[in-house]
Amino acid sequence: MLPLLLQIKSYWKFVSPHKLTETLVTPVDAVKETIDLAGVCPVEGLFIAGTWWNIAITHYFSLEQHHICHFVIPQYDSHGSYSLGDKLVTPSSTTPSSCADDSFPFEYYFYHGSISYYAFYEEGVGTYCTIDKTAYVRVRGLGTFDSNGSALANDRGAEEYRYSVWYGLVGFMWMVYRVILLRRSYVSCRRYGQKYNKLGETLSRKAAAVYMQESVRFVPHNATNYFRIVVFYVLVEGVMADLFLLIAQDGLFAKTQYISLGYNLSGVMSMVFEMLESMKCLPEKTRLVMKRLLFSYETSLVGELLSAAAMSEYLTWINRSDVGKSRPVALAVSYYVWSLVGHGILVLSFIAFISFIRIFLAFGYLLCTHRSWKVVTAPCSVDTILGSRNKMTMLGGYAWQNHQLFYNCEALKAFGIMKLVEEDGAEYFVVHRIASILVRREEFVVIGSVRGSYVEPCEERQCHGRLSLFNRRLGGFVSTSQLAFASNKVVPWNSPSSSRLSTTT
Repeated sequence: MLPLLLQIKSYWKFVSPHKLTETLVTPVDAVKETIDLAGVCPVEGLFIAGTWWNIAITHYFSLEQHHICHFVIPQYDSHGSYSLGDKLVTPSSTTPSSCADDSFPFEYYFYHGSISYYAFYEEGVGTYCTIDKTAYVRVRGLGTFDSNGSALANDRGAEEYRYSVWYGLVGFMWMVYRVILLRRSYVSCRRYGQKYNKLGETLSRKAAAVYMQESVRFVPHNATNYFRIVVFYVLVEGVMADLFLLIAQDGLFAKTQYISLGYNLSGVMSMVFEMLESMKCLPEKTRLVMKRLLFSYETSLVGELLSAAAMSEYLTWINRSDVGKSRPVALAVSYYVWSLVGHGILVLSFIAFISFIRIFLAFGYLLCTHRSWKVVTAPCSVDTILGSRNKMTMLGGYAWQNHQLFYNCEALKAFGIMKLVEEDGAEYFVVHRIASILVRREEFVVIGSVRGSYVEPCEERQCHGRLSLFNRRLGGFVSTSQLAFASNKVVPWNSPSSSRLSTTT
């Protein structure tokens, strides 16, 4: 619920119409000038909410009482203007003490181009320090505007209110979709709990939390990769919005935005991996290793929060590096294309850091819990049967026994796995099916048959009959050569050389 509330808050800030300060709007008949560019427009950086941003001056406009300097942050496709006063003033609250006697009034705005045809807007005021040629500012306005590319680079501002129709519509649909997902999760969890009450069984808080997280997944089990790409795009836009808010706001309350950023970053990684799973391009052993090391509930969100906490220092380092001096490259390939590279560097570095933290914690957790790292690579028939139906794993839900890997009873409960016993005594592996929007009464499906402690794939079918819980561990060795993956389910591979899995006695 908290990530959704934070996203609604950010959506409201960006969707609200904004109006530029009149002194920063360039008249239509004003002429571009570049004579003595460094003397008229000396600012080389902006210090916003703990982060230093490089700016490159492209030209300026000479008006009756002041100059309007146009600048660009080339690696992020950000374009804006600022006005610098000529009288000494009291420095802003974020200005270092060394600039106490060298500060001049400063106000600015800029648009930060997004992936789509719209841009984030920011406006603020502060003071400029002549010693380090940096303006120390505080943000006083946010918004969005339907513009990007060359139109954004040549924008002179306007006196009327501005807003983004694209961001408003897409953001509204995403918020509604998120609310629907929460309702679906609530209904599913309530019905699951009622089923346990009827069985006279209990569900631990940890298992209930995992089941809730699984039920609130962004895409249903039968989703296509086209749908996943749409969700992936919206998640990336959410990451960009969170990053923009974090660098535009200061103070303790603004740091709560880290929760939303971590949630979206985790969603981006999960969505990419889920698309790889559904495309069947990963060998089963590789898929299991990646899922156990990178997508477990015990290690999730730690790397995201650590990366968000160190983001200001990292962004400052990036902006002061050669990346911040890449305007010639941006002019050669276009600001928009080069911004994709700049944002790609940020996102990939964040993902690399998060992955490192998750892998490190996963190995440490397995060593402390299971006293063995064999759990990372060991096959498990339950994992193979589930495929991409579970978006993450529970490292603490595994049991290492007789050199084989099993799911314990608590993990089976957490992932909504139940047992169907037919009249002939045959046991079947039943899972909870997550639909796109609605929660149907017939939400359980049979996807496997159980022989002892092993699970074999079977043709997926609707579950009819009385369900119960497994009172033993399930899993063990499975021959992946006998299985073929079809999107989100596992079906038998009808090969002449196929043989039955061995059963326990």
